[in-house]
Amino acid sequence: MPLLEAFTFLSFWALGLGLSTLEQSQLSITTEVGESIDIDCKITSTNFEMDIIHWYRQKPNQALEHLIYVSSTLGPVRSHVDGKRNKVEAGKNSQLLTSTLRIYFIGKEDMGTYYCAGWY
Repeated sequence: MPLLEAFTFLSFWALGLGLSTLEQSQLSITTEVGESIDIDCKITSTNFEMDIIHWYRQKPNQALEHLIYVSSTLGPVRSHVDGKRNKVEAGKNSQLLTSTLRIYFIGKEDMGTYYCAGWY
């Protein structure tokens, strides 16, 4: 099966007035077509419970695309992407202070750079 690379970028974003930072430590993820991947975002925040985390994708030579956001730690949320039901899922983990984006059924069309950002 062909391999697919999903690139993430080390990023720090200011969150509102909360002086929070977000960091993605996975610089590159490679998987096979049809598999699922998780991309983690570490959040250093003065008020993690209030942070709203957004996930974006940028495909080569295209504009940034908003995929999904998550505001609650009660459970993950799912969203449709590229016309596919429940293609992505995002959650917040208050014990690890992270947000995780899960992409299901990886295909060549999923290749790109994925970013987390947030504010409250």
